Amino acid sequence: MSIARLRSGLHARLLEASHRVESLARRRGIGPPGPLEARVIADLAIEGVHVTTIEQLLPHLTAVIRAAFQTAHSIALDGSNSQEAGALWSRGSSSTDLRADVLLTRVPVLYLLGLDPRLLLLVRHYLGLPVAYHGAVVRHSLVDGVGVGPRLWHMDAEDFHVFRVVLYMNDVQPGGGPFEYIPRRLGVSYKQFPPGTRLLTNEGMRAVVPESEWRRIYGPAGTIVIADTAQTFHHESLQTEHERSVVMIGYSSRRPRGMQLAMAHFPVESVSAMLDAVVPRGNHEHVFTWRRPMAEQA
Repeated sequence: MSIARLRSGLHARLLEASHRVESLARRRGIGPPGPLEARVIADLAIEGVHVTTIEQLLPHLTAVIRAAFQTAHSIALDGSNSQEAGALWSRGSSSTDLRADVLLTRVPVLYLLGLDPRLLLLVRHYLGLPVAYHGAVVRHSLVDGVGVGPRLWHMDAEDFHVFRVVLYMNDVQPGGGPFEYIPRRLGVSYKQFPPGTRLLTNEGMRAVVPESEWRRIYGPAGTIVIADTAQTFHHESLQTEHERSVVMIGYSSRRPRGMQLAMAHFPVESVSAMLDAVVPRGNHEHVFTWRRPMAEQA
């Protein structure tokens, strides 16, 4: 093992220990979680996933969010031809994401959803640490049969705990690419796979965990999947019959294990002026101040 790898491993262990100590101290100042927070925390600790709805989690935003769904769907129709799509959407290996500038100008409510006080308090209760908001992504996944990227089994590496929220914008049914995961209570880790493995096919996962233990989350538009994706193997199962649209938002501590990965979810620096216009001043610490360029991370 190289010296660099040893140093990296030592740094990670020290940072994780520091997170634990800080979390214990800060939890005393937050106060006890309410019934909703307690249920989510318990589910994430045991199962790794909690399933709810807009109406249950964010009843005060239900009408606003559902209206934003309609706007996002209209943007998808606006970009239905290839010439217009390039100005609105960014195509990846397995999905198409709404461009950050379009999101902030056309449906800023879907970005601001991640800064809702009730949601931020829930994340803070779970992490026990100051919260870094990674941003929001509006993602449309096609029926193309390509098992790559987030469609492969993985655990996120941004931090030791990553609080991820996936909001279904359309009904997700069999063949529609539901969120799929391995229950955390089974204790599955990368140690059970060949050294260096980070992404797994269904065949690779099946060699360790029988398919009967896999869990798929179906639900109507408005279903919310909350997961600790750094502690739970998960993936977006293939769309075989129906396309899927979701809003994904994520959080970690403000001293994440993988700063570059955490920063990569949303191009804050390139759309900073737009963000400054829509993000309340009191939320700047969640959006801006935790981010550090590579030169400052050594």
